[in-house]
Amino acid sequence: MHKKIVAIIGRPNVGKSTLFNRLAIRKKAIVHDRPGVTRDRKYADAQIGPFNFTVIDTPGLEEAEDEKLEYRMMQQTMEAILEADLLCLVVDGKDGVLPEDQFFANFIRKYNKKSVLLVNKCEGRFDFAKEYYKLGFDNIVPISAEHGVGMADLYDAITAKLENEGGEKELSDPIKANYIQIVVSGRPNAGKSTFINSIINDERLLTGPEAGITRESIEIDWLYNDNKFKLIDTAGLRKKGTVTKSLEKLSSSDAINSIKFANTVILMVDALTPLEQQDLNIANYVIDQGRSLLIVVNKWDLIEKREQDKFKEEFSYKIETNLPQVKGLPIIFISALKKQNINMVLDEAIKTYNVWNKKIATSKLNDWLSFALEQHPLPLQKGGRRVRIKYMTQTKIRPPTFKLFSNNPEKITDSYTRYLINNLRAAFNLPGVPIRFIYTKTENPYVKS
Repeated sequence: MHKKIVAIIGRPNVGKSTLFNRLAIRKKAIVHDRPGVTRDRKYADAQIGPFNFTVIDTPGLEEAEDEKLEYRMMQQTMEAILEADLLCLVVDGKDGVLPEDQFFANFIRKYNKKSVLLVNKCEGRFDFAKEYYKLGFDNIVPISAEHGVGMADLYDAITAKLENEGGEKELSDPIKANYIQIVVSGRPNAGKSTFINSIINDERLLTGPEAGITRESIEIDWLYNDNKFKLIDTAGLRKKGTVTKSLEKLSSSDAINSIKFANTVILMVDALTPLEQQDLNIANYVIDQGRSLLIVVNKWDLIEKREQDKFKEEFSYKIETNLPQVKGLPIIFISALKKQNINMVLDEAIKTYNVWNKKIATSKLNDWLSFALEQHPLPLQKGGRRVRIKYMTQTKIRPPTFKLFSNNPEKITDSYTRYLINNLRAAFNLPGVPIRFIYTKTENPYVKS
């Protein structure tokens, strides 16, 4: 049965994202005192009482000229209006009715959609002022999204408008779904949103020449070659020392949090300013979190053909040199704007995801371990005593993690560990994913306790 869609709309800073977070099962919208934080439309599974639906958070409605950022934000809201089964127009109960509220009440009425007027920030008593009825809604609901006031009345209003149309009876659980969750990360203006728009062949995400348009992580479900993807666009990450504004700190924190829960991270690099220190900082963070990583160089069409071979050689060398802990990182060169090689990214993401989930039999691991130790024995310690690694086993996947049992693990050097990891990576074809070794001391059976 079709899950009903409820769009939250209104002018900037009336509390739309706060209400979105109140209704959403997974709360992720950024809330800030500054108007205009939300720039893309954002979807979530939502619940109020026993009623389950999809809620859309939208940019604040503003009159704007064509081609301006505010105009493109307005287009995002218009798409949500067309898609929704019910419109919730939110106004500010402390400001009263402003001319913008009247303008947009008339605006949405043209769409002939079912609608409800929500008067937000009504923590105290609400006297149903006559001015709100002038907006032309037959159903006015006073609420406080921040404090959860009026949610029962909101439930009655929503279900009354959508009665006999069948909302979902059971909650969906996106966490249990078999998705490849891909986060697209990188510096501002690298083309992350343009890349996702090109993949889904729709101007779903707001784009433009201005850096920093995306302010919060946006999730989009996508099916490609029978593989379910959850594509997550994130705000551009600048160097920590250059982030001073509270809003950008929230955006950066949201992007970093998305990386923590990703399966695979696409690091989007601008070909015109390739591999700056911030790119390497992001890559190292992804690796430290144990996520699989793809390097995608965007705006490849702007590099002259005669320079491309040299560019690739130098870029690959820099990756190998600066990220030695993960050998064989996939590098794909694309033009998101011209849709060149974009499906190669998804193909490589599937391969990397499968490597990240790879499980190796213990017998094969120990056959390899014997060979690796014989090829390059551990050094002798003082007194002629040799450190030994007796056996190993894989304890987990995502990322591949191995436990090695040794008589003296503290004497195994980092350089020897790197030798083992690189050898293991080559032997079992594990490119582009972090590999973790955990050493455990074995007890000497001849020492009495």
